[in-house]
Amino acid sequence: MTMKKLISLFRQVIIVFLVGLTVSILQFGYNSNLSARAETVTPEARAYQAKQPGTEMNRGNPLEKAKESIKETAENVREKLNLDEPLDPGTKEVLNSAQKNVEKTVKPVTGKEQGSYQKNTN
Repeated sequence: MTMKKLISLFRQVIIVFLVGLTVSILQFGYNSNLSARAETVTPEARAYQAKQPGTEMNRGNPLEKAKESIKETAENVREKLNLDEPLDPGTKEVLNSAQKNVEKTVKPVTGKEQGSYQKNTN
């Protein structure tokens, strides 16, 4: 090996070592929590914020906490999706139209009406 090739190889080894050292220091070094964080700007975004782990004291029954969390999530979904309100007449019309179109399409292919497999053929 010539001296130039040896020096070039040595430089490459040093560079790889320094890059690895830098990455490991950044990952495991001073602050292990390197995730990006920012404050929310809009009220809608604040409504969807999840509770950060470790922000509350670990007191009480974890099963009860899980039940309460599920109830809160269900209430939030119900509120955001307006599940307590009746369907809009336009939406009902679209759903009925889609069902009729599916029936018209399926009947020539299968030779049966929709749901005919459920009927008692005795």
